Amino acid sequence: MAAAALALLAPTLTTGKEAAAKAGSAAAAPDSARRGPRRPGDGIAAALGGPADPADRSAAAQARKLIDAGFENVAIESDPAGTRLTFENRRYRHSAECLGLLARLRDDSLVAYERRLDLVAAAVSVAGPPQAPRFTVRYPSDRDFQPAPRGRRLSPTSRTLDLVVGPLVAYELGRITEPIQFRFQIEPRLRYSPWPGARATATLVIPVYNDFVFNNLHPDVEQLRPGLVTLEQFAWVPRVALASATAGLFADNRYGVSVGAARPLAQGRLLVDTQADLTGFAAFPEEGATYSPMRRWSSFGGLTWRAPIYDVAVRVRAGRFLYGDRGAELEFRRTLGDLDFALFNVRAEGYNIKGVRVVLPVPPMVRSSHDVVRLQPIERFPANYRTDATPVGTFVGGVASREDFLRQLSMPALEANRDRYQRALSGSPRRAGSGEADWVSFTGMTGFINTPWAGVMQDRSVELGYNRIPKAWAYDARGSHANEPYFGALGVLPHTEIGLRFTRVPGLHGFARDDPSSRITTDTDHMASFRLMLLTPRPWQPGLAVGVEDIEGTRRFHSSYMVVGMPSAILHVQNRISLGYAPRVFTATRHVLDGGFGAFEVSPWRDVAARVEYDSEKWNVGAGVGLGFGLRLRIAALNFESLSVGASWRHEL
Repeated sequence: MAAAALALLAPTLTTGKEAAAKAGSAAAAPDSARRGPRRPGDGIAAALGGPADPADRSAAAQARKLIDAGFENVAIESDPAGTRLTFENRRYRHSAECLGLLARLRDDSLVAYERRLDLVAAAVSVAGPPQAPRFTVRYPSDRDFQPAPRGRRLSPTSRTLDLVVGPLVAYELGRITEPIQFRFQIEPRLRYSPWPGARATATLVIPVYNDFVFNNLHPDVEQLRPGLVTLEQFAWVPRVALASATAGLFADNRYGVSVGAARPLAQGRLLVDTQADLTGFAAFPEEGATYSPMRRWSSFGGLTWRAPIYDVAVRVRAGRFLYGDRGAELEFRRTLGDLDFALFNVRAEGYNIKGVRVVLPVPPMVRSSHDVVRLQPIERFPANYRTDATPVGTFVGGVASREDFLRQLSMPALEANRDRYQRALSGSPRRAGSGEADWVSFTGMTGFINTPWAGVMQDRSVELGYNRIPKAWAYDARGSHANEPYFGALGVLPHTEIGLRFTRVPGLHGFARDDPSSRITTDTDHMASFRLMLLTPRPWQPGLAVGVEDIEGTRRFHSSYMVVGMPSAILHVQNRISLGYAPRVFTATRHVLDGGFGAFEVSPWRDVAARVEYDSEKWNVGAGVGLGFGLRLRIAALNFESLSVGASWRHEL
């Protein structure tokens, strides 16, 4: 994307005449700031490229280059020791991209201070060759932190207003009287930063559709009502921590105050975080506003460890949750490109709740900047799934988050995004993937038809899809009801694949015997699967993998297995063969694979594959076709007689 940045930012020593010239140039800088790019996708390379003009090396000229690239709150100081610059990025998706632009300076002494809400968040310097950059991150809470440039900042964000629009979606499955509940709302949001470190937010919730049953915790969901109305303040306590405070209307019909503090350690490898909240209930039903006194305390203490590779974080938090229950939460999170994926487990008051959190990026991927009023969709859309909808194990929402304020500004996060840095530095486009097919089977994991492959999905790849298994060979309610799996397969780490699956059994009346009033006409099942590749399959070299399907769930679709597989090419035609065995390691309602299995696949073209297999019970034959843009179709004849079909979408993150 942004390719040729800051060619003019070489530090210089100035004479008295040059200093006078600087003062004259600085006077013109605000006009240049107002002429910054107005639309995402403006030609940054055209604005910043080209060799440096020795006559145009003033601080004001350097600042104009930054502003033309879309940066705001810009200030620069140069001296014999090097160059220090401060900037705020509301344009690009990742701090590594910004550092790649700044690295065009080719100056090892450059220190870049990134501001957020016009408050310094961290100072980053980059050393080493472009092929192997080394990032050093310092925070104002560190003892060796050097102050940022203190000059007047150009293109300030304090005079800008953001109008952000996004959806609010809620759903619940499995209640006997209301099998499926769904709610959709639209939330326009105004954001304003009145002074450094502060953010005022006001939202309006517009109901669109709701079929949730009445809930005393949220009695106003069908009303046009205020959403978040908050004032947040972040501030660094030098050499101590990042502090935050929030007051106003929060999420989940709460209002009150929230305070917190976080201390990043070891360049962000560790983050110690604490928070305390005092809230009361507030709602806006049809009959008028109602509220309760602020008497409910909630709090947590947490520790986040960031792995040195793969942008992986493990977080542990313990405390008193929003509704008075006490417990702890463990979260494993991987950032995959612009997508965050997390698995979590909450233990509170006898409940053991597992779930998935996904934060999806929302286009445009390059945002507008310099506008007095920015109108755009939300930056990220969060989606959560919990195995139990009981309101336990939840913290106060809609308050200042120190972790979000420091997002991406850690040494492990920057190291894991070297490719972004290098692309911004060189101006080269994103490299294409390996081109491997990674065909997903009807079980929702990479494989053939019903059997697994000895490899795993390519790291940072995801495939989402739907399959239909005919009732003649369905694994649940066989002979009477078809199975309809909806799945997501994810290359969460190298050599590791996980699968999340939601299976519908249409027409099967759940709980009908136990409760005749049950309105559930579709039985459902949720499951998680896992595979670990021990040896990588290579041409004419076998690979080895072990896995468990339905490792977490009701184990109605369970199998544990070991599989050996080898790819090969005969007359330039790609082939794969696999053999495996599925023992009864775990107790399960049903073992989908039970004993020996095997498969053979031939792929005359990259997007076409034909396969035949024995799935420990029957012989199957099938084919897969890629349609382009990540879309894929699958078809199979189970036991050579019953048609099964599926479709999916694959994407590299």
